[in-house]
Amino acid sequence: MLLTMDLEIKRNLTHLGAYDMLKELKAMFSKQAEQELLQTVREFHTCKQEEGQSVSTHLLKMKGYIDNLERLGQPVGQNLVVSLILVSLNKDFDSFVQNYNMHGMGKTVNELHAMLKPHEDTLPKKDANPALHAIRA
Repeated sequence: MLLTMDLEIKRNLTHLGAYDMLKELKAMFSKQAEQELLQTVREFHTCKQEEGQSVSTHLLKMKGYIDNLERLGQPVGQNLVVSLILVSLNKDFDSFVQNYNMHGMGKTVNELHAMLKPHEDTLPKKDANPALHAIRA
């Protein structure tokens, strides 16, 4: 264990046995893990798809939060994850979300992603530069 540690931490723990070393490490980093958990939950619950951001990019960001929560020992149920993703989508997906909720589809995140991607392709493209569109007209 000592070979994988930072030099400063290693100095403080070399005199301890494996069990005591684990207890000390847990005490040292548990507060940091609590803060990281709080920050991850906050960001996950407030994450919104940005205007012009692809649904794939947004879902990858959301999956990152899910993975981080699992790593911190706080796995999130599939239904809650799907609901949080649906709520986080921008207004272009309102009809999709309404249809999804009406039919109670109960999909996994990957299945939801597979459904959202083709729907995104049907959305009208928004001009990145509206001034250019006006000049063309």
